[in-house]
Amino acid sequence: MPRPKKCRKVCQMPHVKEFLPTGVNSREDGVILTVDEYESIRLIDKEGFSQEECSIYMQVARTTVQSIYNSARKKLADALVDGLALKIEGGDYRLCDGDEEYCECGGCRKHRHICRQKNIKESGVMKIAVPLDENKQDVCIVLARAPYFLFSENGKDTIVENPAAEAQGGAGIQATQFLVDSGADILITVRCGQNAADVFKEAGMKIYKSVNKAAADDLADLDNGKLELLTKFHGGFHGA
Repeated sequence: MPRPKKCRKVCQMPHVKEFLPTGVNSREDGVILTVDEYESIRLIDKEGFSQEECSIYMQVARTTVQSIYNSARKKLADALVDGLALKIEGGDYRLCDGDEEYCECGGCRKHRHICRQKNIKESGVMKIAVPLDENKQDVCIVLARAPYFLFSENGKDTIVENPAAEAQGGAGIQATQFLVDSGADILITVRCGQNAADVFKEAGMKIYKSVNKAAADDLADLDNGKLELLTKFHGGFHGA
C-alpha cells in the first residue's frame, strides 16, 4: 500500500489563477499548474531560495521539492512554447497557519498579520492607508491608479507615491500587493475590487467606506467611529 502524500505548506495563494495567450479562445487542452508547484516556482525563482531552503518552508523532503519544481518548470515550458492556456489549481497542499517564527518567505500574509496584531495589541497603534489625488489632500476614487497613498500611524502622516499608478497593466494587483506589504491594518477607500478585497481580508486588513472629499475628514470620522465597513465590491482587480 503506497504511503499517503504529505501536504506541502503554501504561504501565498496566486493573485491570478488563469493565463490565456492572446488569440487563444479555448481553455481546453490547457496546462494545470498545481498550487504547490506554483509555490515552488515562487520560492525558488522569485524569492531566490535554494531547493533545500524551499523544502524547509514547504515542510517536505528536498527530493520532493526537486520533483515538484521540475514538474512545474516543464508545465511552464509547455504553456509558453506551445501557446497553451495556464490555470493554477489543486494539488496536495495546506495553507500556512502563520505561526512559524521563521516564516519570512516574502509571501506569508498570515504570518505578517499575526505579527501586526501582536504589535497592535502591545502598542495600540494601527496603520491606516488612504488613496490620494494629485493635490495630496483629497481621496482618490480609483484605488489602483491613485497617484499617492497616505499612511497615518500614531498621529503621524506620511505620503508616498503609488508604484502602480503608471503601470501599463496589472495596476490593481500591484497596488494591492503594495498596500499589503506596507503593513497597513486599515484601508479607507471609495471602492474596491472583489479580488483585492479577498487579498486584504487574507492579510487581516479592514476596509472602510470613504464618505468625505478630504482624507483628513475620513481619518477624523474613523477616529470618531463614524465610518462604516465597505461591504460591496466590484468584480476582479480592475480599478482595485
